[in-house]
Formats: sequence, structure tokens, C-alpha cells
Amino acid sequence: MKNYNPNPNLSSQEARIHQLNANQTVATIQNISKNIREHSSQMRQTMKALRESGAIPEIAFAIRESSFAVRDIVKDINETTQELKKKGIVNDTASAVENTLKSAEESLVTVKQLSDVAQKATPYTTRVVKESLETARKETGHVTGKVVKSIKNKVEA
Repeated sequence: MKNYNPNPNLSSQEARIHQLNANQTVATIQNISKNIREHSSQMRQTMKALRESGAIPEIAFAIRESSFAVRDIVKDINETTQELKKKGIVNDTASAVENTLKSAEESLVTVKQLSDVAQKATPYTTRVVKESLETARKETGHVTGKVVKSIKNKVEA
């Protein structure tokens, strides 16, 4: 490469930096070219090894067999869904679920009505049961407190 200064306005320092940059660029391009040659050689060797090993036809046959299997599975699924549709199984199932939900709703309404009737018919019993439950809840809390206190005393002793 010729060492000349194409721009006479540059100082010698600037010309030297410019020349270094140009030299570095050339070196970088040469390095890239070398890498390309090495990698292309490696690719040729890899393709040769793949071709000689029979790996390419093997993978092609495997993909072919897989595509046949997928095709058969999709065909089976399609036939099954068509059969379910023809027999009305999906509609029958949906109807059964809907009827079950309606019956459950009706049962809940009936139980609610029975509960209301029982509460109105026996207001005294309802009140006594509620009071008894409240008393039992209080007593349980009181007894639990005594047991906990007793256990703490025994542990600390």
C-alpha cells in the first residue's frame, strides 16, 4: 500500500492516524476473508460427513413417517367427532347437564322454602336452638381458655 497523503490540509499526525485506520481496516478485511474460507471449508466437510453417514435420508424418512402418523391421527379424530355428532352424544350430554342444573336449582328453592316454613312454624324452637348454640360456643371458649392456662402453668412449672 502506498504511503501518501491524499489531503494536503492534514497534519502529519492526522495523516499517520488516517493511515493506521486504513491499515487496520485492511487487516480486518483480510481476517474476515480468512474466516470465511475456514468456515466454508468446515461446511463442505460437514456436508460430506452428513452425506456419507446417510443422516440426511434418515431424517427425511423420519419426517415422512411422522407426517403419515399425524395424518392418520387427524383422520381418526375427524371420524370420531363425526360419529359423536351423528349419534347426538354431544347434544344429549349438554341436555343432561342442563336438566341436572335445573333440577338442582329447583331443589334449592324447595329447601329454602322448607327452611322458611320451619322457621315460621317453630319460632320458639329456632330461637332456643340459636341461644343454645351461642351458649355452647361461649362455654367452649371458656373451657378452652382454662385448658390452655392449665397447660401453660404445667409447662412453666
